Amino acid sequence: MSNRVPDSSGLVRDHEEVLLVYPGRFKAPDPHMPLSLLYLAASLRQEGFGVRIFDMRLEDYRGLCIGNPLFVGISCMSGMQIKYALDFAEHVKAQGVSCPLVWGGVHPTMLPEQTANDDLVDIVVRGEGELIIRDLARRLSAGESIDDVKGITYKQYGEIRNTPDADVPDLDSLPVDLPYELLQLDKYPSLKSGRFHIQTSRGCPHRCGFCYISMFSKQKWRGKSAERVLNEIEYVMRKFPHVNIIDPIDDNVFVDKKRVEDICQGLLDRKLNVKWRANCRFDYCSTYNREFFELLERSGCVELDFGGESGSRHLQEFIHKDITADQMLRSVDALRNWAPSIEPYVSWMSGLPGETDDDLAETFDLMDRMSAVNPKTQHYGIFIYTPFPSPVLSQLPEFTMPTSLREWSKIAVFRFDPPWHSRAHLSKLHSIFTVTRCAFYPQARIKERGFIFRHAYGLMNAVARYRWRHRYFGFPLELRIVSAVQTKLKGYF
Repeated sequence: MSNRVPDSSGLVRDHEEVLLVYPGRFKAPDPHMPLSLLYLAASLRQEGFGVRIFDMRLEDYRGLCIGNPLFVGISCMSGMQIKYALDFAEHVKAQGVSCPLVWGGVHPTMLPEQTANDDLVDIVVRGEGELIIRDLARRLSAGESIDDVKGITYKQYGEIRNTPDADVPDLDSLPVDLPYELLQLDKYPSLKSGRFHIQTSRGCPHRCGFCYISMFSKQKWRGKSAERVLNEIEYVMRKFPHVNIIDPIDDNVFVDKKRVEDICQGLLDRKLNVKWRANCRFDYCSTYNREFFELLERSGCVELDFGGESGSRHLQEFIHKDITADQMLRSVDALRNWAPSIEPYVSWMSGLPGETDDDLAETFDLMDRMSAVNPKTQHYGIFIYTPFPSPVLSQLPEFTMPTSLREWSKIAVFRFDPPWHSRAHLSKLHSIFTVTRCAFYPQARIKERGFIFRHAYGLMNAVARYRWRHRYFGFPLELRIVSAVQTKLKGYF
């Protein structure tokens, strides 16, 4: 693309407006509020730019009047979300809109040059975009060169160029009053039920090989101050009085224990009286004392989410999870004894290279042991590993890494068949995924879903629990039906 703003076929803009897009399947049943776009919109507004946010999950993009934006910003993760992003980008081009297509988010950041090589990508914003997108908008609006805009990858005269990495924003400087009015808030089920997403930190210092964040954040973590987090929660509760649970989308809330203590004490001192949940790690949790757990509970914590991944020691070592079965058991036991109202939620993984039936059995047995130690332990399910950009990707046998944005769009979470396993093992993995989702899907989440989902789940739950108890994962008709429904109704897309 040129370094100058396209002339938009001679049209004159009344004001500079940016269109931000969250890709996804239209009518997805459980969309969450796209918080990342709100931060970008707030940054652009501070510079005087108009902003529209379009959530493809809520409206059919084919009926959208794109208008004449300064640029279209598309944020996406790896997998099928890329497919919907490409669909939207093609629609923009088909409408004759000549503005730049600016891509950002996890996948474009991880593979910026490969992303920028696609014909439907003009500019890639790498990493956290608040400062970058603001600088980019100023340059495009003024018709100036973007050569020295930090944190972008773009095409110029047929070549792909990378500018130096941009600085990351001071999280406490980000606005508390995000432009929520840009979203159709009544169309987000979890928000309607009273669950509100915020962000208190970014990044993670750990090295989990299957996770994007160690590369995305370069194993660094930054947190908003406790005072800033408390002010944000207080603001949210005033603006949305029906909110009854605060749900941070952080990758790792508990890196700074003192910060968590200050947030908890602040919730009590300000008498905010709201429930909250967060992600945690078992190696952290296993070291906490009674006083800390009691503080969590008194402040309103009702749920801690963990990644257990596998009960197999050698698979844990392969993915560099750096936790042990003993830490998992000690964590759920401590919660049962010292904070019984806090429920531990655990996610698991299958399908890693070298996995055997014995490895799966170790995971099953550990899950049961955790439930026996703490009956409130809830398991999200055993998910099949999907090879998205991450450190472990280069170690996968018999896997050809996609060489283009479009190839990445064909890899779908929950539906990937690891080529290093036999067909019989793959069939078993899909059955295990379906059985564990039906047997253990958290009750609190079920209440947030629609009538049809709740009743369908109720019918399958008893059958799935019978299968789990007997470790029977044959693939009869009812599992095929459930798997098809899950694929059809999966909320992420």
